Amino acid sequence: MPRFYIHFQSTRRIQNDDDGLELPGFEEARAAAIVSAREVLADDIKFAAGDTMLAVIITGEDGNELARISAKDILPEPLK
Repeated sequence: MPRFYIHFQSTRRIQNDDDGLELPGFEEARAAAIVSAREVLADDIKFAAGDTMLAVIITGEDGNELARISAKDILPEPLK
C-alpha cells in the first residue's frame, strides 16, 4: 500500500508529517487529510490560535506534493 503524508501549513510554518499513513489510494488520503484538517482548524478557532492553519498538503512517498487544500475549502458548504 502506498504511504501518504499530511502536512499542515499555518501562517508561520509548515508542520511536517514524519510518519505518514498507508492508504489504498489518493482519494482515501484526501479524505483523511480533510478530516484531520477540520480537527486542526476547529482547535485553532476554539483556542484562538495566533498561527492559524491555511492549508493541508498531501505528499507521496517521494515527497512530491499531490494536493494542497486551502482551509476554506475544507469547511462544510453552508460555512463557505
